Amino acid sequence: MMKVSASTSVTMGWRLLPGTYAGLPNPNADRLTLLLDHGEHFHGIGAYSYSGTASAPNILPTNANNRIPEISSLENPLPLEMGSGLYDGTLRSAEGGSEYSYLGIASIQSLAGHVSGSMEDILFQSSNNRWSGSLNNVGLGLRLVESTEGLHVGTATTKDIYSTGDVFNLGMSNNFEFKPIYWVDASAPGGIYSATFELLNTETGSSIKDSGIFHLDFAVSPIPEPSTYAMLLTGLFFVAWAARRRLRQERESFISVPNQTTT
Repeated sequence: MMKVSASTSVTMGWRLLPGTYAGLPNPNADRLTLLLDHGEHFHGIGAYSYSGTASAPNILPTNANNRIPEISSLENPLPLEMGSGLYDGTLRSAEGGSEYSYLGIASIQSLAGHVSGSMEDILFQSSNNRWSGSLNNVGLGLRLVESTEGLHVGTATTKDIYSTGDVFNLGMSNNFEFKPIYWVDASAPGGIYSATFELLNTETGSSIKDSGIFHLDFAVSPIPEPSTYAMLLTGLFFVAWAARRRLRQERESFISVPNQTTT
Protein backbone atom coordinates (compact mmCIF):
# COMPACT_ATOMS: atom_id res chain seq x y z
CA MET A 1 0.00 0.00 0.00
CA MET A 2 -1.57 3.84 4.03
CA LYS A 3 -3.94 6.36 5.52
CA VAL A 4 -2.01 9.63 5.43
CA SER A 5 -1.26 11.88 2.47
CA ALA A 6 2.07 10.14 2.09
CA SER A 7 0.38 6.76 2.14
CA THR A 8 3.59 5.12 1.04
CA SER A 9 7.01 6.73 1.32
CA VAL A 10 10.46 6.26 -0.12
CA THR A 11 13.36 5.97 2.28
CA MET A 12 16.70 4.26 2.95
CA GLY A 13 18.01 1.87 5.57
CA TRP A 14 20.41 2.09 8.51
CA ARG A 15 24.00 0.81 8.54
CA LEU A 16 24.28 -2.41 10.58
CA LEU A 17 21.81 -5.20 11.17
CA PRO A 18 20.50 -6.72 14.41
CA GLY A 19 19.34 -10.31 14.88
CA THR A 20 20.60 -13.30 12.88
CA TYR A 21 22.91 -11.16 10.75
CA ALA A 22 24.00 -8.84 13.58
CA GLY A 23 27.06 -6.79 12.69
CA LEU A 24 26.79 -7.35 8.94
CA PRO A 25 26.37 -4.28 6.72
CA ASN A 26 22.73 -3.50 6.10
CA PRO A 27 22.14 -4.15 2.38
CA ASN A 28 19.61 -1.29 2.45
CA ALA A 29 22.02 1.37 3.71
CA ASP A 30 22.00 4.27 1.22
CA ARG A 31 19.33 2.43 -0.75
CA LEU A 32 15.81 3.50 -1.63
CA THR A 33 13.05 1.54 0.14
CA LEU A 34 9.29 1.58 -0.20
CA LEU A 35 7.52 1.99 3.15
CA LEU A 36 3.97 1.00 3.98
CA ASP A 37 2.09 3.05 6.58
CA HIS A 38 0.71 0.94 9.43
CA GLY A 39 -0.66 3.72 11.61
CA GLU A 40 2.19 4.31 14.08
CA HIS A 41 5.03 2.65 12.16
CA PHE A 42 6.14 1.55 8.71
CA HIS A 43 6.75 -1.81 7.06
CA GLY A 44 9.51 -1.96 4.45
CA ILE A 45 8.20 -3.54 1.24
CA GLY A 46 10.62 -5.48 -0.95
CA ALA A 47 13.77 -4.27 0.80
CA TYR A 48 17.10 -6.01 0.17
CA SER A 49 17.73 -8.90 2.56
CA TYR A 50 20.14 -11.69 3.48
CA SER A 51 19.62 -15.42 3.16
CA GLY A 52 21.78 -18.34 4.23
CA THR A 53 24.07 -18.40 7.24
CA ALA A 54 25.66 -15.38 8.88
CA SER A 55 29.09 -16.75 7.99
CA ALA A 56 28.23 -17.15 4.29
CA PRO A 57 25.27 -14.88 3.54
CA ASN A 58 23.65 -14.20 0.19
CA ILE A 59 22.24 -10.76 -0.62
CA LEU A 60 18.78 -10.83 -2.20
CA PRO A 61 17.22 -7.89 -4.09
CA THR A 62 13.94 -8.33 -2.19
CA ASN A 63 12.57 -9.87 0.99
CA ALA A 64 9.73 -12.09 2.16
CA ASN A 65 7.51 -9.05 2.75
CA ASN A 66 7.48 -7.84 -0.83
CA ARG A 67 3.83 -7.76 -1.87
CA ILE A 68 0.85 -5.43 -1.52
CA PRO A 69 -1.43 -6.59 0.01
CA GLU A 70 1.08 -8.08 2.44
CA ILE A 71 0.99 -11.88 2.53
CA SER A 72 0.80 -11.82 6.33
CA SER A 73 -2.49 -9.90 6.16
CA LEU A 74 -4.19 -12.87 4.44
CA GLU A 75 -6.09 -10.32 2.34
CA ASN A 76 -7.09 -11.12 -1.21
CA PRO A 77 -5.53 -9.18 -4.10
CA LEU A 78 -7.03 -5.71 -4.48
CA PRO A 79 -10.26 -5.72 -6.51
CA LEU A 80 -10.61 -3.63 -9.65
CA GLU A 81 -13.87 -1.76 -10.28
CA MET A 82 -15.60 -0.29 -13.31
CA GLY A 83 -13.92 2.86 -14.57
CA SER A 84 -15.40 6.06 -16.01
CA GLY A 85 -14.19 9.13 -17.89
CA LEU A 86 -10.64 8.52 -19.12
CA TYR A 87 -10.97 4.98 -17.77
CA ASP A 88 -14.35 4.19 -19.28
CA GLY A 89 -14.39 0.60 -20.52
CA THR A 90 -11.85 -0.55 -17.96
CA LEU A 91 -11.65 -2.16 -14.56
CA ARG A 92 -9.46 0.08 -12.43
CA SER A 93 -8.00 0.38 -8.94
CA ALA A 94 -9.73 2.62 -6.43
CA GLU A 95 -9.59 3.43 -2.75
CA GLY A 96 -11.82 1.05 -0.85
CA GLY A 97 -12.25 -0.82 2.40
CA SER A 98 -8.72 -2.24 2.47
CA GLU A 99 -5.87 -0.19 3.94
CA TYR A 100 -3.78 -1.50 1.05
CA SER A 101 -5.99 0.23 -1.52
CA TYR A 102 -4.32 3.61 -0.83
CA LEU A 103 -1.61 3.31 -3.48
CA GLY A 104 -0.12 6.80 -3.60
CA ILE A 105 3.64 7.29 -3.19
CA ALA A 106 5.36 10.39 -1.78
CA SER A 107 8.56 11.41 -0.03
CA ILE A 108 8.73 10.78 3.70
CA GLN A 109 9.28 14.55 3.97
CA SER A 110 5.62 15.08 3.13
CA LEU A 111 5.01 14.07 6.77
CA ALA A 112 7.40 16.69 8.19
CA GLY A 113 6.23 19.84 9.96
CA HIS A 114 2.91 18.56 11.25
CA VAL A 115 1.59 19.23 14.75
CA SER A 116 3.45 17.34 17.48
CA GLY A 117 1.56 14.19 18.39
CA SER A 118 -0.43 14.09 15.16
CA MET A 119 -0.54 10.85 13.19
CA GLU A 120 1.75 12.38 10.56
CA ASP A 121 4.25 13.45 13.22
CA ILE A 122 4.17 10.03 14.90
CA LEU A 123 4.86 8.31 11.59
CA PHE A 124 7.61 10.76 10.67
CA GLN A 125 9.46 10.13 13.95
CA SER A 126 8.71 6.40 14.16
CA SER A 127 11.48 3.87 14.82
CA ASN A 128 13.54 6.55 16.61
CA ASN A 129 13.57 8.84 13.57
CA ARG A 130 15.05 6.09 11.45
CA TRP A 131 13.09 7.19 8.39
CA SER A 132 13.12 10.99 8.76
CA GLY A 133 16.03 11.80 6.46
CA SER A 134 15.61 13.76 3.23
CA LEU A 135 15.95 12.73 -0.41
CA ASN A 136 18.08 15.70 -1.41
CA ASN A 137 19.70 15.39 -4.84
CA VAL A 138 17.83 12.18 -5.66
CA GLY A 139 15.88 11.72 -8.87
CA LEU A 140 13.10 9.17 -8.46
CA GLY A 141 12.12 6.77 -11.19
CA LEU A 142 9.69 3.85 -10.92
CA ARG A 143 10.76 0.96 -13.16
CA LEU A 144 8.17 -1.55 -14.27
CA VAL A 145 10.12 -4.81 -14.08
CA GLU A 146 7.28 -6.97 -15.35
CA SER A 147 3.51 -7.25 -15.25
CA THR A 148 0.72 -9.63 -16.11
CA GLU A 149 -0.36 -9.25 -19.73
CA GLY A 150 -3.24 -6.80 -19.92
CA LEU A 151 -2.43 -4.89 -16.72
CA HIS A 152 -1.59 -1.22 -17.27
CA VAL A 153 -0.60 1.72 -15.08
CA GLY A 154 -1.91 5.24 -15.53
CA THR A 155 -2.60 8.49 -13.71
CA ALA A 156 -5.54 10.87 -13.58
CA THR A 157 -4.37 12.43 -16.88
CA THR A 158 -2.36 9.72 -18.66
CA LYS A 159 -3.87 6.31 -19.29
CA ASP A 160 -0.69 4.30 -19.86
CA ILE A 161 2.50 5.78 -18.41
CA TYR A 162 4.63 2.83 -19.57
CA SER A 163 3.53 2.86 -23.21
CA THR A 164 6.93 4.19 -24.40
CA GLY A 165 9.37 2.75 -21.84
CA ASP A 166 9.77 0.89 -18.58
CA VAL A 167 10.76 3.85 -16.32
CA PHE A 168 8.36 6.56 -15.17
CA ASN A 169 9.88 9.73 -13.68
CA LEU A 170 8.35 10.47 -10.27
CA GLY A 171 10.27 13.70 -9.68
CA MET A 172 13.26 15.18 -7.88
CA SER A 173 14.19 14.97 -4.20
CA ASN A 174 11.40 15.56 -1.69
CA ASN A 175 8.90 17.23 -4.00
CA PHE A 176 6.89 14.49 -5.63
CA GLU A 177 3.58 12.72 -5.24
CA PHE A 178 2.46 9.81 -7.39
CA LYS A 179 -1.11 8.51 -7.48
CA PRO A 180 -1.18 5.54 -9.85
CA ILE A 181 -4.23 3.91 -11.37
CA TYR A 182 -3.91 0.22 -12.23
CA TRP A 183 -6.32 -1.05 -14.85
CA VAL A 184 -7.28 -3.76 -17.31
CA ASP A 185 -9.78 -3.82 -20.15
CA ALA A 186 -13.32 -4.42 -18.92
CA SER A 187 -13.42 -7.69 -20.88
CA ALA A 188 -10.13 -8.99 -19.40
CA PRO A 189 -10.18 -12.63 -18.27
CA GLY A 190 -10.72 -13.23 -14.59
CA GLY A 191 -7.70 -13.93 -12.42
CA ILE A 192 -4.87 -12.30 -10.51
CA TYR A 193 -2.93 -9.50 -12.22
CA SER A 194 0.43 -8.44 -10.77
CA ALA A 195 2.93 -5.65 -11.40
CA THR A 196 6.56 -5.78 -10.26
CA PHE A 197 8.54 -2.59 -9.63
CA GLU A 198 11.78 -1.13 -8.31
CA LEU A 199 12.58 2.45 -7.36
CA LEU A 200 15.51 4.00 -9.23
CA ASN A 201 17.76 6.94 -8.43
CA THR A 202 18.07 8.58 -11.84
CA GLU A 203 20.39 11.38 -10.69
CA THR A 204 23.89 10.94 -12.13
CA GLY A 205 26.65 11.04 -9.52
CA SER A 206 24.40 10.40 -6.53
CA SER A 207 25.54 7.77 -4.01
CA ILE A 208 21.99 6.59 -3.32
CA LYS A 209 21.25 3.18 -4.80
CA ASP A 210 18.11 1.65 -6.26
CA SER A 211 15.51 -0.15 -4.18
CA GLY A 212 14.65 -3.81 -3.95
CA ILE A 213 11.83 -5.39 -5.93
CA PHE A 214 8.20 -5.29 -4.83
CA HIS A 215 4.88 -6.46 -6.25
CA LEU A 216 1.29 -5.24 -6.32
CA ASP A 217 -1.51 -7.76 -6.80
CA PHE A 218 -5.00 -7.14 -8.21
CA ALA A 219 -7.99 -9.39 -8.84
CA VAL A 220 -10.42 -9.49 -11.75
CA SER A 221 -13.56 -11.49 -11.13
CA PRO A 222 -14.52 -13.90 -13.94
CA ILE A 223 -17.41 -12.76 -16.15
CA PRO A 224 -20.36 -15.09 -15.47
CA GLU A 225 -21.58 -17.36 -18.27
CA PRO A 226 -24.97 -16.44 -19.82
CA SER A 227 -26.68 -19.26 -17.91
CA THR A 228 -25.25 -17.87 -14.68
CA TYR A 229 -26.64 -14.44 -15.53
CA ALA A 230 -30.06 -15.99 -16.14
CA MET A 231 -29.98 -17.76 -12.78
CA LEU A 232 -28.82 -14.57 -11.09
CA LEU A 233 -31.58 -12.47 -12.64
CA THR A 234 -34.20 -15.08 -11.77
CA GLY A 235 -32.96 -15.08 -8.19
CA LEU A 236 -33.06 -11.30 -8.00
CA PHE A 237 -36.58 -11.26 -9.42
CA PHE A 238 -37.76 -13.77 -6.84
CA VAL A 239 -36.17 -11.85 -3.97
CA ALA A 240 -37.63 -8.55 -5.16
CA TRP A 241 -41.09 -10.08 -5.66
CA ALA A 242 -41.01 -11.71 -2.22
CA ALA A 243 -39.91 -8.45 -0.62
CA ARG A 244 -42.72 -6.50 -2.26
CA ARG A 245 -45.23 -9.13 -1.16
CA ARG A 246 -44.02 -8.93 2.45
CA LEU A 247 -44.13 -5.16 2.29
CA ARG A 248 -47.76 -5.21 1.17
CA GLN A 249 -48.64 -7.67 3.90
CA GLU A 250 -46.74 -6.03 6.77
CA ARG A 251 -46.96 -2.37 5.66
CA GLU A 252 -43.47 -1.80 7.19
CA SER A 253 -40.14 -3.01 6.88
CA PHE A 254 3.60 8.05 1.99
CA ILE A 255 10.40 8.51 0.25
CA SER A 256 13.53 9.29 2.62
CA VAL A 257 17.05 8.92 4.13
CA PRO A 258 17.11 7.85 7.80
CA ASN A 259 19.54 9.04 10.37
CA GLN A 260 22.29 6.43 10.06
CA THR A 261 22.73 4.32 13.21
CA THR A 262 24.68 1.26 14.25
CA THR A 263 23.72 -1.68 16.41
